Amino acid sequence: MPKVRQHPRPAVLSLLKFQFYAWIFLLITNSLPLSAQQAGGLAASGPQVRLLRGVVGAKGEQRNGGFVMTEPRSTFYVPDDREVIVYFVWEGVVGKHHCEGTVRGPNGQFANMSSFDYNAGQPRFAGYWKIPLSDSTSAGTWVFETHVDGELAGQLTFQVVPGAKPNNLPAAPTLPTTADIYKLAVSASVSIDSLDPAGKPVKRGSGVFFKPGLVATSFRVVEGASVLRLRFSDGKEIRVNQLAAWNRRQDWAVLQVDSPSTLKLAEPKSWNIGDHCYWLDVNPDGSRVIHDGQIVGMQSPPQSGDRINISGIYNRSSLGGPLLNEQGQMIGLLGSALPEALLSDFNSDLQSNMPDLNLSTLGGIAIPASLLPTSPPAASPKSLADMLSTGDMMPIVSKSQLINFGLLSNGPASDPKQHAAVPHNWKASFQRGDASAVAIIAFTNVENIKSTATIKLYDLDNHLVATGKTEKLVITRGQPAERTWTIPLGNLPAGFYRVDILVADDIAWRQYFKITD
Repeated sequence: MPKVRQHPRPAVLSLLKFQFYAWIFLLITNSLPLSAQQAGGLAASGPQVRLLRGVVGAKGEQRNGGFVMTEPRSTFYVPDDREVIVYFVWEGVVGKHHCEGTVRGPNGQFANMSSFDYNAGQPRFAGYWKIPLSDSTSAGTWVFETHVDGELAGQLTFQVVPGAKPNNLPAAPTLPTTADIYKLAVSASVSIDSLDPAGKPVKRGSGVFFKPGLVATSFRVVEGASVLRLRFSDGKEIRVNQLAAWNRRQDWAVLQVDSPSTLKLAEPKSWNIGDHCYWLDVNPDGSRVIHDGQIVGMQSPPQSGDRINISGIYNRSSLGGPLLNEQGQMIGLLGSALPEALLSDFNSDLQSNMPDLNLSTLGGIAIPASLLPTSPPAASPKSLADMLSTGDMMPIVSKSQLINFGLLSNGPASDPKQHAAVPHNWKASFQRGDASAVAIIAFTNVENIKSTATIKLYDLDNHLVATGKTEKLVITRGQPAERTWTIPLGNLPAGFYRVDILVADDIAWRQYFKITD
């Protein structure tokens, strides 16, 4: 048996080194950040580990707890090239796995690599092997295989060619450094403030120049704005009051703006699960910091296009920013929350009175850049005012200061004559058999209010479904100020809906809910 020497464990990586004749085996455990998803158990007859990615190359390096192949290629020349690196990313069940490696040469050489037991504390893990080359290494095709729990878990081939590396050999592509990618992303990014009719910022997000003259952002960043204020990386500011193109379900919007710098788009579908990726987060002072992780999944929800799941999170001010690959090319746009996310994020539009919400985090999801238009749309841009009037956008929540709290429930409504609140449980999911839902709103009572209140019901596409009767709203300072509305559900089909409570003509409260069969 080969001798095993365990090295000190860094905070993120643990490194084991096995010596077996002339072969060196290096394994990075726990090198990938945790995914938001947890892998479930698999049937005993099925494979326990799935290969997510495998790559062979001449150079690589550790970056932020992961491994990046900086010079991927599969042909090696001896004596100029001195080693081959093979790298794998797997996904498996949490728990112990028995891992083995073998290598086969062109002349029938065979080496059984050192085996080890790895106790996986997360679904995804990765490893790389360094294979030294010498003057005596046989020329031809070599095959490297990994087995986990007795199952084939990856196979890579590489060619060994004798002689000096040809002078006219095309230079192997080298990957930009993290610093290079940061500079590219920051120079092409913009900060976007959504302003209300009075010019007050109500929410902040990001955008990115992905084509000359075109800025992409999340539709959620611009929705409800009267004017958009864009701030470039050099400090320049401009204002925009129209959109060139948009898609509400896919959660993107495009503005036509002269571009100081533009990111290069990656080829469509060029990314894979397990690939390394980068994105920018925004600090409270507006500066940007770079994060990296892996692509950990994808989804294709109906009517919403594809989605990319990444292994990290970002804050709301980063929404609409770029997702980049190892080459610094744009592969996606941060955002694209699915309807289910709205059920727990119903008050995200209260940012006009709660600016700290911009610092809260969002799950790691993005849309592929391939969904964005690649040229200026033929149709004329549409003003934000027109989009609000035609229902292409929903208005912002502008009077949330009038509300102490609000919720939807299926319990009985309070009796306003008793001036006593009935306990209720917050609810965002109802069934077709439920006759009704109840909206319970507690208004602030620090001052007298005389106005009107109206409840409105919309579907997911902002189409008005029903409007309640406009009622008088009289709040006496210091007195209980809870009001309730009953929402009939019997005739509504399954789907996602939105409830708005208006005081006069302004929205004071909003919540999403769904009805299931």
